[in-house]
Amino acid sequence: PAAAALTARAATSSLAGPALTVARGTTSAQSSGWNFSEAYPGEFPLDGFSIVIAIRPYSGDPSGISFDQTSAPVFSGPSSLGGSASFAGPRTLRIDLESTNPLQFESFSVTGLRLRASEDCGLGPVIASYTNPGFDGNFGPLPAIATAGGTSPTPTPSPAPSRTPTPTTSPTPQPTATPPHVVVTTAAARVAAGRPGAYTTPFRTSIAVTGGSRVTVRATVRPADAGRSVSLYRRSGTSGTWRIVTTVRIDAAGTATVVTRATLPATWRGARQVQYRWFLAATESATAAWSDIARVAVR
Repeated sequence: PAAAALTARAATSSLAGPALTVARGTTSAQSSGWNFSEAYPGEFPLDGFSIVIAIRPYSGDPSGISFDQTSAPVFSGPSSLGGSASFAGPRTLRIDLESTNPLQFESFSVTGLRLRASEDCGLGPVIASYTNPGFDGNFGPLPAIATAGGTSPTPTPSPAPSRTPTPTTSPTPQPTATPPHVVVTTAAARVAAGRPGAYTTPFRTSIAVTGGSRVTVRATVRPADAGRSVSLYRRSGTSGTWRIVTTVRIDAAGTATVVTRATLPATWRGARQVQYRWFLAATESATAAWSDIARVAVR
């Protein structure tokens, strides 16, 4: 008799958290992720497989949306999977499974994902597509993890010690010696013209770009203690208004990294600057602290 046709493998996917909302020029306040599951025990291949997920905005430049990579994705699943998750690029998440148990109904999730939208990110749901090398089935369409929309928030002054005041250009607020303050420094800061790529030009080095060009900045902050929130601010020129880029939390190693892009004013000619600095809000035991100003010189 003729051999029976093989039944196509099947699996399912769903959100493993809230559907996020991320405003332009910010990072989502909440995190989310995806669940993946077999339809029946034994659907996953014995030798394991991978899932490579790419995200893009609903419209416009694909680089308008990216994963916030200041903290690693969190893989949760049975030990039989030997699973792990990592970022393979600004917009790419990779999940690797080393093996599976054919007698066990297996499911897993990847969470802890926050999204970052550029200031001109296309509005609408964030589209997620995937490939699954090593698995001849599929998980169906991935649900949209987020929606991009809104405008960049502008910080407002507040006397409360836990709120971030609006930075001013004159006079510049300075931390005091008592009570103790956290010294915030900018380290490993790199810049490139155009899209993110090989960051080869350090801060305070001139780069040849014209008005209307984009400058990409990768800035890492290293405060004295971990676990606190720190905000990155930017201004065009040496006397413009400081505007918040994003607020991130310092990881266990005491660092946080932000990748951001700025579009230079089309009227800029000659030598100009884009300036960046970090702000650490006050707490009950520490005063507020500003970092030094980092200057991106453009010519």
